[in-house]
Amino acid sequence: MKVLVDIGHPAHVHLFKHAIAALESAGHQVLVTASDKDVTTELLREYGISYVSLGKPGRGMVGKGSRLAFSAARLLSVAKRFSPDVLVAVSPVRAAPVAWALRRPCLGLDDTEHAVLAHRLYMPFVTKVLTPECYTRDMGRKQLRYRGYHELAYLHPRYFIPDPAVLALEGLDAEKPYSVVRFVSWQAAHDVGQGGFSKEGKIRLVREMAQYGRVLVSGEGALAPEMREYAFKAAPHLMHHFLYFAGVCVSEGATMASEAAVLGTPAIYRNTLSAGTLKEQQERYGLVFGFNHPAEDQAAMEVAVRILAESASRRDEWRAKAARLVKDKVDMTELLLETILGMKRQA
Repeated sequence: MKVLVDIGHPAHVHLFKHAIAALESAGHQVLVTASDKDVTTELLREYGISYVSLGKPGRGMVGKGSRLAFSAARLLSVAKRFSPDVLVAVSPVRAAPVAWALRRPCLGLDDTEHAVLAHRLYMPFVTKVLTPECYTRDMGRKQLRYRGYHELAYLHPRYFIPDPAVLALEGLDAEKPYSVVRFVSWQAAHDVGQGGFSKEGKIRLVREMAQYGRVLVSGEGALAPEMREYAFKAAPHLMHHFLYFAGVCVSEGATMASEAAVLGTPAIYRNTLSAGTLKEQQERYGLVFGFNHPAEDQAAMEVAVRILAESASRRDEWRAKAARLVKDKVDMTELLLETILGMKRQA
């Protein structure tokens, strides 16, 4: 079987990496195409995954539209030469139309309910869409719901073993409290009109948390001068080890908040948008604390500081919550493999 995997975001590298390895080990041919977004290509190289670059994403709605058209045309050209049996992508805005043009099936994955524009672009062309069971939108007859999250394709205990020795790269150890903070660029199409911490709120958050231990700040793009001393400097593919041992994670991005929850690290999610996965992780498992109102900088900071201050005494509690979460869910990589291999080539 020939499988084309299209990657548009760093998180998608993690999501697909084990499935790609398993497919290749079983003798299937896999071709990866990728956007040069943030650290996407750096991660692909780190994991030894060969790829065809589709270029950088555009900025602004007009720029994004023109770059999407360019990258879709490039993908079509690459796919014609490869002649895949199935195309696979998260939010497959370019993969689904290409698959339709080639009369091949396309498997989409989606966990972002508010990406309405993307849904309008790919739903007419996609064959099936995998969404978490807690996904709040009804996508119709093409939707396949499953009991899990994207993050369990790579952070399930079968695949990820946290290594405390890695912490030495940032001068840390697992016995001393520290926190991880993630700021996003707000450049995604579904981020238009949305926001997280104010500029002043970011600075106050980091300075306040620094009183309780080291703060590792990860951000899309350049950090403000006031926060550069806190920048996460280790290789991007090691972030999950730091996330596992952190006392708390504060994130404007949904992916890292969900990653922290799956790992048993309490997550403060600061974003005017939310998602079914994060709501479930908050309401059912108590691992996420969402702050979705524009004026909640102070409230989010206070909860983050309280959790960090209590981190040593509550670590077993958080780990037990995560263990229950993992027990309730499926192995996402196994589900991906079963679904990909079950896709029938269209006539």
